[in-house]
Amino acid sequence: MEGKIVIVGGGIGGLYTAFNLIENGVDADRITIVAKEWPPYTRHRLAEIVSKRLSPDGAVLGLAENLQRAGIEVVEGEALRLGEEEGLVVVKTGNGKRRLRYSKLVVATGGKPFVPPIKGIEKRGVIGFHGREDVEFLVSLPPGSKVAVIGAGLVGLTAAVALKERGHSVIVVEAKESALPSILTRNLSEFLEEHLKDEGIQILTGSLVKEIEGNGKVEGMRLEGGGRLDVDAIVLAAGVRPNSSLLKDDGRPIEIDRLGRTAVPGVYALGDCAVSWDFITGKAVYRPLGFVAGHYARLIGDDIAGKGALDRGVIPAVYERIGRAEVYSVGLTPAEAERFGFGVKMKISEGRNWREATLTDGRGHVLGWQRVQLGHFHSIGSTEAYIKIKEAWG
Repeated sequence: MEGKIVIVGGGIGGLYTAFNLIENGVDADRITIVAKEWPPYTRHRLAEIVSKRLSPDGAVLGLAENLQRAGIEVVEGEALRLGEEEGLVVVKTGNGKRRLRYSKLVVATGGKPFVPPIKGIEKRGVIGFHGREDVEFLVSLPPGSKVAVIGAGLVGLTAAVALKERGHSVIVVEAKESALPSILTRNLSEFLEEHLKDEGIQILTGSLVKEIEGNGKVEGMRLEGGGRLDVDAIVLAAGVRPNSSLLKDDGRPIEIDRLGRTAVPGVYALGDCAVSWDFITGKAVYRPLGFVAGHYARLIGDDIAGKGALDRGVIPAVYERIGRAEVYSVGLTPAEAERFGFGVKMKISEGRNWREATLTDGRGHVLGWQRVQLGHFHSIGSTEAYIKIKEAWG
């Protein structure tokens, strides 16, 4: 338990690992966080800055200040590689390279936006929705700009709503047949899509972008199968890929055991750069969710502090507010259940302002639950679903 603990990554996973270490009695002066920028911010709240609901300072993670006050060391820079000798990591800073020694290393480098292979994607005005520079660009757009969002996942839809609230004309282009295809059942997706259309957001599903047009700068985009859209800017929200290059060179997520330990002695990994373990199936999966990062931050903090216990895995939970709609999902999604080979039965319930789905297997055991609600919903349903899943598969 002695020696330096170096955490690479200043996001949710890295900060909460540091917090849990201190909660477990680890001295703060043993902990070093390597972060590309400091203070770090939560990407989960970038849409609120674009929509003017939040000032830029409001997205800064308050936990960062508390950790520094407690006495952790912060190194602003980028971890390049592990050293030639065990227990060493090389970091590029503004003043050159530093070699940091560690007894334990936690890799929490997150994910990076997926850039689809579209002709013209390098043009000015094509941006992601991942960092401060992206937000600054979107905030600078003239009122009434035409903005296309590529991808109808959580990031894409929250970005679309924020841009609409800012006064822009917004269209979302999704390659799959429905919005939130990796999370919601088709029935619930359609309910959400109708709400967003009522809010003035156009959604094109089952559509692929063939080419981005313009003389150096974005002026329009052509779709596969014909059709052209005039746009002033394009937001890429086509998913994330693991930023795992510190330990891997194949672009795949880092493999970990049940406690977050990698195959490299003394090295842990968590969050969007790594796999996680699923509670229901007992299999390793890639789920780039903040909820999952928080789960492993606790496990890794416990294990480094000598208090680790075997973990059964994660029951994932998603909550997101998209316009007036609240989206909840607990357990396996329909896409995951199908991929794992379950014979899924689905029960749909609905009311005027909500729609809900419960997924069960052939024995009636709950696999997952999800709901789309217009207006506020007391989330007791998600708690009940969590309990039923744990009882059925525990």
